[in-house]
Amino acid sequence: MTQSNRRDITGSPAEPVGGILAELGGRYAVSAHRYPDMSDDNGADRQIVLYPDLVFPAASLAKLCIAVELFRRVDLGQFDLSERFDTADEPRVGGGGMLDYLDPTTRLTLHELCFLMIAASDNTAANFLLDLVGMGEVNETMRRLNLAGTRLERHFMDFSLRARGHDNVTCAKDIAGLLAMAHGNSFPGARNFRELLAGQQVADDLRAWLPESAELGHKTGALDDNGAGAGTFHDAGLLRGPAGSCVFCLLTDAQPDLPAARSAVGRVLRVLWESWCA
Repeated sequence: MTQSNRRDITGSPAEPVGGILAELGGRYAVSAHRYPDMSDDNGADRQIVLYPDLVFPAASLAKLCIAVELFRRVDLGQFDLSERFDTADEPRVGGGGMLDYLDPTTRLTLHELCFLMIAASDNTAANFLLDLVGMGEVNETMRRLNLAGTRLERHFMDFSLRARGHDNVTCAKDIAGLLAMAHGNSFPGARNFRELLAGQQVADDLRAWLPESAELGHKTGALDDNGAGAGTFHDAGLLRGPAGSCVFCLLTDAQPDLPAARSAVGRVLRVLWESWCA
């Protein structure tokens, strides 16, 4: 599929990254930025920006937005991460995670629920926290952070609402910007946010593309179309090595082969590591 509005491709990693994702077909977008700024005066070797404003289904990347709003409210004193909650009344929606397998009477702290949402991508935990902080409040916080392409319109696993045109959406520029804020401690709870990303439990296949010395904190997102040729796979996070670090957001959809998309994302991580971090 030919994409329009391709923007800056600067620096040595850009061509291999674009080539890897273009091989997939479907749609893709990249926003990646290197730290510290070791570029030349023209900005070369500092960023890769491909279709940064193109809007995608957010999939589980929307959970990052919920975490940011939760930490904001903790900072305001409205919640305490050690506070325990009963989730027995929250519908178990499936789609991965651990709450489906726990005794429903188990009381979990907000920190534990947030860990399940981010590190284990637990949809039930995410829906509980979304109801707790409020979808409107999450969207307002994204607006205040100037993440104009990001909006939540449904709960996780609510595919009937999605079929009616209501979805959670984002773009590569927004998620990379959010991660840059986390990197720079620019919102309340940024350190906790980074620790949750570093605890990722469901993406060992991506981690395998990197050496053991690489420090990777990230969040994946996927939507399986059951073979209809429109699958979605994303990865976004922070990657650190001896030569520097980077934030990245890799978005793909309209993918006929999700395992191939996951493999391509892993290959891109390897390119970023070797070019910017190793």
